[in-house]
Amino acid sequence: MIRSTTTKLTRRLASLRTSARSPLRPLTAIRPIGGKANEVFTKLNDEGDPKRDAFFNYSWGSWLVNDKQEKAKRVTKFSIEGLTDILNQVYAESQMMAKSDKSASIPLPSHKSNLTVTLPHNTIIKNVGTVNPNEKVRVLRMASIHEGKHHRIYKVDTNLDKSFVLRIPYGLENEHVLAQRLKSEVATMDFASLKLGLNIPKVFCYGANYSNPIRQPFILQEYVEGRLLMRDWNPLVEDKKDSLPDDTLKKVIEQVSDLQSKLISQELNGFGSLYFASDDELPSESTKTVYDGEVNPELRERWSIGPSVERCFWRKKAALSYDTLRTFSGPWPVNSPLDIVKNTGLVEAENAKARLALKQADASPEAVDETVLREQIVTFDNLATVAPYLFNSGTTNIPNVKELLKPRLYHPDLDPMNVIITADGTPYLLDFEGASIKPFILHSSPQFVAYDGPKIYDVKEDVPNYEKLSEEEKAQYDFMYKRTRNQYLWEAALNERSKQLISAVAPPVKLLRSPYIAAIEMKSDEEYLLVDEALIQLSEVWDVFAKNGLVKSSKFPIELSKKQVEKHSNDLNAFHEKLITRPFAATQGWIPQDMFDNLVKAGVLVQGKDGNYSVKHEDLSEDN
Repeated sequence: MIRSTTTKLTRRLASLRTSARSPLRPLTAIRPIGGKANEVFTKLNDEGDPKRDAFFNYSWGSWLVNDKQEKAKRVTKFSIEGLTDILNQVYAESQMMAKSDKSASIPLPSHKSNLTVTLPHNTIIKNVGTVNPNEKVRVLRMASIHEGKHHRIYKVDTNLDKSFVLRIPYGLENEHVLAQRLKSEVATMDFASLKLGLNIPKVFCYGANYSNPIRQPFILQEYVEGRLLMRDWNPLVEDKKDSLPDDTLKKVIEQVSDLQSKLISQELNGFGSLYFASDDELPSESTKTVYDGEVNPELRERWSIGPSVERCFWRKKAALSYDTLRTFSGPWPVNSPLDIVKNTGLVEAENAKARLALKQADASPEAVDETVLREQIVTFDNLATVAPYLFNSGTTNIPNVKELLKPRLYHPDLDPMNVIITADGTPYLLDFEGASIKPFILHSSPQFVAYDGPKIYDVKEDVPNYEKLSEEEKAQYDFMYKRTRNQYLWEAALNERSKQLISAVAPPVKLLRSPYIAAIEMKSDEEYLLVDEALIQLSEVWDVFAKNGLVKSSKFPIELSKKQVEKHSNDLNAFHEKLITRPFAATQGWIPQDMFDNLVKAGVLVQGKDGNYSVKHEDLSEDN
């Protein structure tokens, strides 16, 4: 009954789906929910103008639960006057660079008295533009062009005849965590551009805290004109008549694989995340020599390896202090690659303990079951216990295992959605938030090609009586085939570009890292069950792996009783059944705004007395 009702609900949701994209909104345009943009003019020197507020409010979606609170966390109100000051500061820097004839040099980041940092080598006239003599830089128009999971992006048009991007992170975490993330992101972009030769939007200036003229942490960077590579990505496209993959499909995968190839090309000297070496808040154990063999004196000791800003070390960790988080996030020496896995387990266990203590003291507003938190503690302690034994660096049965364990740069959002193709075909890689340095053996496949379901390489050969199946059954197997095909194309591209690393996608290696991948990709509290599932699957084949020398221990490092396994199976089934009845569980209850409005209008979403919304399951018959 649950499955039948959900199928009808899914069809109804699909019929109501509209584009989730909001129109561009200049500063003079405020988009009412469900309507078109209406121009409303405001004076740039009038910070008290109430008409401005809607421009800073979150509007690209709504949450089923605690919508008002979630949107309040994502308000990005900043000083437009302060932005104008920053733009004039950047312009003045470009004029100074021109007069000093250092436009071809790569100076160190310049720390200003107003708590901002500029990157002088990017702030040259060619990149910044010019205004008439004695004229100030002015903001002519602004548009909110993206409201993402962790940040908001504004396009800023100026009288420099140049456009800029202002990127502001949401204040969802401790301000020290925000500052650390932002500084690492800028340094990683700088490294990817100067050392790896990737095309990255040029960063002109940034402020890591709220005390700068903009009054928000921010990054001011180059606006790159072009189209998203995502427009070319059609993962369910049919093969050609000769059963060969579509050329566009392969081209997209190969373009993203080219970017990854450059990202992982440089072997580094430690694990963590990149920062500028001039960052005076880096811990003493930070690695100052990021890589060996640098011949350019301007790049030598420009960067440092400090604490990891990978999302698992800060996402939903409000119960832990910044100092506590720092004890788990590294950096780690080059001879300790599996400490990353161990500390991922430890930080999650510590976070669950802190949340449980708040819950027991009746000091937590979270709607989370104490039993779930207790189970999380056990699960993540188990992950930390297993971590040191996962990969045997001396094995000969994982080709090039020593190469796989070396530190390499990891981009967590390698995706066509984060690649802009310019008019001349040049790809620019965006969004380095959460980038880290870890062994390639722990790099997961990009989400746009990742697939861990049943593998089908040829539906007619791999599926018995395929031609006799119903159209619905054929569609399910076709879907599995296309997901398998896409992942295969990605792995084939990796093999062409980085043959020495291809063992990272071997099935045994994927299984060995699966508990870690489940942990770093956990989005909801109950997904600790997926980490448990991966650990149980690993325990079942551990003896075989041990006999083949793949792991460091002959015995699985934790004891799992039959009773524990049975309990897990029941809990996991209950979790999956719950997901079936919650259509928006994958987005944690978030729904694109246009869809949300249509679902409310159609009566599919119903508001309760507490202000929260729920899906109405009744009246979903075929007639409806």
